[in-house]
Amino acid sequence: MLVKDDKYEDYAISICPNGTQGKSVELGGLLIILPAQPPKKQIAGHEKSKRLQLWERIDMPQELSRIKSMDEWAEMPREFREKFRPYIEEEFRRRREGFWFYNNGVATYITGRHYMMLQWTKMDIGYPSYLAFQRDIFLHLAACESDPRCIGQLYTKCRRSGYTNICSSVLVDEATQIKDKLLGIQSKTGKDAQENIFMKKVVYMFRSYPFFFKPIQDGTTNPRMELAFREPSKRITKKNKTSQSGEALNTVVNWKNTTNNAYDGEKLHLLYLDEAGKWEKPTDIRDAWRIQRTCLIVGRKIVGKAMVGSTVNPMDKGGKEYKDLWSDSNPAERNKNGRTRSGLYRLFIPAFESLEGFFDLYGEPVVNDPDSPVEGIDGEEIYTGSKSYLKNERQGLLEDPSELNEVIRQFPFTTDEAFRDSVQSTLFNITKIYEQVQYNDELFPNPVVIGNFYWKNGEQDTEVAFKPDPNGRFHIAWMPPPEMRNQKKFDRNKRVAPNANIGVGGVDSYDLDATVDGRGSKGAMHMFNKFNMHHPSNMFVLEYASRPPLAKIFYEDCLMASVFYGYPLLIENNKYGIARYFESRGYDGYLLDRPKHLSNSAGAQRVKTKGIPSNSQDVIHAHAQAIEAYIHDHVGINHDSGEYGKMYFNRTLEDWIGFKIDNRTKYDLSISSGLCLLAAQKEKTKPKSNFKEKRFFRRYNVTR
Repeated sequence: MLVKDDKYEDYAISICPNGTQGKSVELGGLLIILPAQPPKKQIAGHEKSKRLQLWERIDMPQELSRIKSMDEWAEMPREFREKFRPYIEEEFRRRREGFWFYNNGVATYITGRHYMMLQWTKMDIGYPSYLAFQRDIFLHLAACESDPRCIGQLYTKCRRSGYTNICSSVLVDEATQIKDKLLGIQSKTGKDAQENIFMKKVVYMFRSYPFFFKPIQDGTTNPRMELAFREPSKRITKKNKTSQSGEALNTVVNWKNTTNNAYDGEKLHLLYLDEAGKWEKPTDIRDAWRIQRTCLIVGRKIVGKAMVGSTVNPMDKGGKEYKDLWSDSNPAERNKNGRTRSGLYRLFIPAFESLEGFFDLYGEPVVNDPDSPVEGIDGEEIYTGSKSYLKNERQGLLEDPSELNEVIRQFPFTTDEAFRDSVQSTLFNITKIYEQVQYNDELFPNPVVIGNFYWKNGEQDTEVAFKPDPNGRFHIAWMPPPEMRNQKKFDRNKRVAPNANIGVGGVDSYDLDATVDGRGSKGAMHMFNKFNMHHPSNMFVLEYASRPPLAKIFYEDCLMASVFYGYPLLIENNKYGIARYFESRGYDGYLLDRPKHLSNSAGAQRVKTKGIPSNSQDVIHAHAQAIEAYIHDHVGINHDSGEYGKMYFNRTLEDWIGFKIDNRTKYDLSISSGLCLLAAQKEKTKPKSNFKEKRFFRRYNVTR
């Protein structure tokens, strides 16, 4: 259910099955309203001391555990059934409304699906433990199910986070209580879908359910193709039957081979797409989702939901398509129908919050190094926090960039890390880049400020000011002192950049307001301080990566930043829009001509042109070499001084990691940062000499 919240830009999503509204939590960009907290005496564990308050699974009463089917239950004496009926009804209520328990003094709510997994879903490891991050996954999933605009959840995860178990348990929970529905499973291969999920998870979990949650089943007790809750066939014997009493649900759980159109034409109620970031061509997760989503929608109404999750493969092995799906699933970007481009809502939880072996007795992650050993949920003491452990693992792999990259992608701290590409073809020194990224992550306070530039009083061509904003488009690592800002300089009555001797800028622009698919490359911009004696030098001071709805907004952003710093900009001369915009505003003097050292020959380029050609092989190689040299000299640790570089923009560092010289178009930040460095290079001049050529040998004409 959607609830209007005046303090929140979008609708809040209520997941309260009984209509109450309590506290709210924010997950994956969604504001989720939890049920109202009940009276203390109705919360499990209220009678215990704080230290003893934790999740505890309660075994079914022994007398009741002997019953294997609803038929056996019906045959029991009336007194027996009346004795245990309240217990069974309470379990159904918890399944429907969720469950409250005290956890180390904190009243904690879990959804009905989460309760079913913890209390009644047996796995190969036994019954699962309560883990805080899995609670967040279930809460987010409940919001996706409750929001009529959403088709499902997209979860980018680290290895062994238990998402397959979560989704399998949800499939069983839903299939055993809904009528006339189809629930489907796909994975990176058909074999994975059948053996690893359907047979080892779904079927096994269903068999562990108590009798009162088991509907009538058709087929064998160990099916290989489908779990069908229809009227039983003769293959079910009296000894192993589940139930002959009551009406069959006529619901089916099955799996399909990994093809784009596997469920095409079918009406799905619930779909689990496993390891979606590892689907390799010819199967494409984006193309597959375009087809599968139609199985969850009838007309304008969403009739089914999806659970999609994965770690991420390299970009050329399914990762790119999954990354596109992730980009299309941002709840902050919706169409006029209120849906994201994919219809999904994305969720990411850092590896240090979900790493096996680093949970205390209460299921909370031990992220930072504890002052004293912490008793873990497995009974072992924890001496080191998960973040330190993962950083130590990374540190030990600094000399093996390929393995380091793989470990980071499998256990990411951020989404940028989750979507790292393979380093097989990386042009630059990835070890130094990783050193810098890790150093930046640990910086406190972080020197980068986020915000936007604007004209004071809304009047153009007056003074530009900066306003911090966590959702701003500019990332700033250094601001010029007040006396440097908004300086004016004229050359033959033309505005020119007054601080060109101190710094320069680079811009990767675009001309179209929108693209066919609604995404397109972002506009990118950097400012760079050249070597000087008075201000931080050889340092990127500004980073911008955004695609406003109109190109002219991007152009104006670039113009304001240039005026504020007083730095000229180097652009690519095949992007006409920004050059024309600066000219129309009277600021074409802020755009650099092609640097002389990037001319094809000594006699070329005597006619001044704004910017440099993006398709020139000389320029392309000079651009890559400039970044390579900068990384070598100013990124990561300097082993002579022991100091780290002052490159504080992790987005740019991540872009450099993936940069490919033969496919530069998608690396916007690499382009703009390289343009900065090219603009900052000094022209190489030949030293003057008074030496005059003299002929020491007689020359002969040997032409015959």
